Amino acid sequence: MTKKAELEKLAAQIQNEVASYDESDPTSWIGIQNAMGQLRRATEPPNMFIMKQRFHTVENISVVAAIHMGLLQLLAENKDKSFKVSELAEKTGWHDSLICRVMRMMGAIAFVDEVGYEEYTANANTSTLCMPGNLGGTQLTNNMTFRLGDKIGEFLDQNKPCDISGGKTPSAYEFAFGETTWETFTKNSAWKKGFDDSMSIRNKTISIPWYKKYPVKQHFSLTEMKKVIVDIGGNQGIDLQRFADDFPDMDCELVLQDLPETIKGIPAGTLGPKVRPVVYDFFTEQNIKGADIYYLKSVLHDWDDISSVEILSNTAKAMKPQSRLLINEIVLLDTNESLLKCDMDMLMLYLCNGMERTKTQWEELLAKVEPALKLVNVWSAQGDQQSVIEAQLA
Repeated sequence: MTKKAELEKLAAQIQNEVASYDESDPTSWIGIQNAMGQLRRATEPPNMFIMKQRFHTVENISVVAAIHMGLLQLLAENKDKSFKVSELAEKTGWHDSLICRVMRMMGAIAFVDEVGYEEYTANANTSTLCMPGNLGGTQLTNNMTFRLGDKIGEFLDQNKPCDISGGKTPSAYEFAFGETTWETFTKNSAWKKGFDDSMSIRNKTISIPWYKKYPVKQHFSLTEMKKVIVDIGGNQGIDLQRFADDFPDMDCELVLQDLPETIKGIPAGTLGPKVRPVVYDFFTEQNIKGADIYYLKSVLHDWDDISSVEILSNTAKAMKPQSRLLINEIVLLDTNESLLKCDMDMLMLYLCNGMERTKTQWEELLAKVEPALKLVNVWSAQGDQQSVIEAQLA
């Protein structure tokens, strides 16, 4: 058991974080959450910690069930109204004996508010979850990983020692599904849409724009010529469009590159006239030469080092000395990394043998590129899980 004096110290730390809380600062909650986490870990008995961990899967299955049954969506559409289980049954067609169990769980994990006996209403988590990108992303992540849990032991035994660094071992996803994640996306349009939508909403609501981390004006001040920014594998173009909106007077050519099915799936009205979508596969030669900025966001963590070197080499061969490569990705700490970043690292491992990387690993990866690249700086912002890694020709 933790000594009382240590608990008092941790409790005081929470009070200090609350005292310094700034409602106008969207990152001010982080210190409070970190301090609360330390106190929770210090007080929770190990056997209770282990039991809770075992039940995380049950919670996620229940969330997927609630989404599939339309329960959360119904509450989100009527956020100023509470619903009894009997009303939910009448409106959704599911039996009240099932609904009451699922909704009890949704209340316990704070996806809804329980306001009376078998009566529920939406809260901020309900509304946020039911935004299209979050809804698709939640279903997709769980649908893709549930089968892996059943197969992980068999996968490890059959592929021991599991050298995942050099393309010798298939991903756990490929082992479980019989095809790669990317092959699934070409066949399953619903999963592909869920993936694209989840990337877009993350870029809109969680990610701090790259140009607020990287001093883009300082780089562009080096030349008076028209600037060219190429977003490689940029999905639905949210990052380029945000740049265009925030710099309406900057003379730039903004090129969005992605696969044909992604470009075709961009919702109407998403991109303004300054953003030019172009079909491109980053495993082929980069045909836009000498751009001021080549930008990759959440791309390289999908791939092992061998594939990442191929992607980067295609880019480096198109770069000029003044060009900059900006990689907007997680940079892992050497020790004591956060749970969220560890979650993302392991998700990439299981789905596609991808990885998040430490600063040293990024430097080593860039040095393997042909022609070689070198890391110039890492630009970060409080509250954003990702950093902008600036690189240039070595």
